Amino acid sequence: MGMVIGLGGRTSGLTIVFLDIIGSDIQRKNLTFKKGDKVFSQNSAIDQIYCVVSGRVKLIRENIEGGSIVVHVAYAGESFSEASLFSDEYHCHCMADSSCELLSFPKDSVLKFLYQNPDAMMALIKNLTGQVRDLRLLGEIKSIYSAKSRIMAFLHSKANKSLFYYSYSLIDLAHKIGLTHETLYRNLTALENDGKIIKHDDCIELVSVI
Repeated sequence: MGMVIGLGGRTSGLTIVFLDIIGSDIQRKNLTFKKGDKVFSQNSAIDQIYCVVSGRVKLIRENIEGGSIVVHVAYAGESFSEASLFSDEYHCHCMADSSCELLSFPKDSVLKFLYQNPDAMMALIKNLTGQVRDLRLLGEIKSIYSAKSRIMAFLHSKANKSLFYYSYSLIDLAHKIGLTHETLYRNLTALENDGKIIKHDDCIELVSVI
């Protein structure tokens, strides 16, 4: 029996864990950005916490030598500025890496809610530790030389013997695991020809283990 992993940049049915944790009572704004737009700047005062609804954003830090480095990329369904909850200034720039839609929440309102709701605070801590674990695993996956093995390792890391839907597109998946989208498409076809996956209109079925 294969496992099914949903694909595609859909926002319907999108799960944003941060949004689940803080509930629906905190004021929020829907924001849209074009690729290259700046969401916030390094060293600016922190007043908002953000989640990605669609598209992706890059967090870029400038160093003392005037260079810059991408420290994180956040995709649909992910929050990306929780570290700013206990800081006065953003420690990096945030740039839209594609057309994207974000949700923003007032920092003070989020902090007040978390202090008043210890269970929510613990849920956020659990979510953040899971993000650290996933980032470490993603780093291991991106170090795999073979594109086929890298794709299979990523799919298996996300599957849990059940239906698993994620919000980002195949282009974002390629970006996430460090492949060009042409390489991803070509190797998905090869994996299907090898009998390891079955591609459906909106999902990939895993039919073998690594």
